Amino acid sequence: MTRQVVQSLIGRAVMDQTFRELLFSDPDKAFEGLDLTQEEKTLLRNLDPNEVADFAGKLDERITKVKMRMG
Repeated sequence: MTRQVVQSLIGRAVMDQTFRELLFSDPDKAFEGLDLTQEEKTLLRNLDPNEVADFAGKLDERITKVKMRMG
């Protein structure tokens, strides 16, 4: 498994609330089709759902501000 795939999965969890909920409620289902090592699965299972959601909220606020400036 490459670092890029793990980063992509985390990015998806940040940007996609439905996927984020799946990742924390049924990680095995979220990992389907991905060639993750056991160590990577453990790392992802140990992410703090509150920290991911907080980061997602802060990122969304920044994106909204940028869109307002550009729009």
